[in-house]
Amino acid sequence: MTAKRIGRPGNHNAPLRQRPYKLLVKEVAGPTDTSRATALSPTTGYRVRLVRLRMLQTGGEGRFLVEVYFGAAPNLITDPTQGIDILAVPNIGSDSTRTFRRGEGPRGLRDSPLSVRHRGVAPATPIRIFIDYTEEP
Repeated sequence: MTAKRIGRPGNHNAPLRQRPYKLLVKEVAGPTDTSRATALSPTTGYRVRLVRLRMLQTGGEGRFLVEVYFGAAPNLITDPTQGIDILAVPNIGSDSTRTFRRGEGPRGLRDSPLSVRHRGVAPATPIRIFIDYTEEP
């Protein structure tokens, strides 16, 4: 790991050490009912920081609303402070959250899972979920 020096030359500067950045990607199948489903569980003792989440509907069943949030609450309304987004997945299409820069995305609590839940009606075929994330101590 390389240390960078910040400030003007000639001044005493403390080295700035950045943590290694490792982007992880996971694909999961979404739930086929309206109850909460865990899309991603962090490694024990770590937190998940979301970079981007994309949902893809391959079957033509209509438009679905999907809640995305951290924690094991039954829905987003129970703990709105942990909410990330509500995605409207179109018929045979995709929707995604915005792409966050390094260290700027929503971050869950330690050992807190990333959860998804359908609002209203759920599809008969699972929606594919692509999660780009990092794990932080």
